[in-house]
Amino acid sequence: MPSRNSINRPKLTVNLNRKNSSISKKRDQRERAGLLQPARSSADSKSGKVKSVPLDLYFEGQKDDHASAKGITNKTLSKKRAKKIERNIKYAQQRRLLTDATAKLEADMEIDIDQKKTKDAKPKTALEQVKEALWNAVEDTSNSGLIIENGQGTVLGGPYFP
Repeated sequence: MPSRNSINRPKLTVNLNRKNSSISKKRDQRERAGLLQPARSSADSKSGKVKSVPLDLYFEGQKDDHASAKGITNKTLSKKRAKKIERNIKYAQQRRLLTDATAKLEADMEIDIDQKKTKDAKPKTALEQVKEALWNAVEDTSNSGLIIENGQGTVLGGPYFP
């Protein structure tokens, strides 16, 4: 029998068949153990979520993001861990309320600024209107930029003397 790395051995098909059979055995074993249920596309699946036995025990009776812990029978939740989970939930609620309050406050501030502008708007006198018109004219002429007429031969348009 030739060795595994021998030149004369038909390696590809033999190795692929062995690999596929071992993978299928592992998959069948996981399926028999119930580890592939529910499917990853299912709503009950915990795929992509953090696995936490204490959280599963804490939320066991509730319908929440954490599915009920059906298979957990020999694990218990200590009082210390339960208090910690409750405290973290309370902090999360406070953060949520704080962000909602700041968003509402920012929205109210924008409205207040608009109202102040409408209240503080004074009618302009004739002198102020003339000043504004003159400054607008000055700004318009200064923003026109460099205007160069088309010349003969140079990039800048000046005369070209060879």
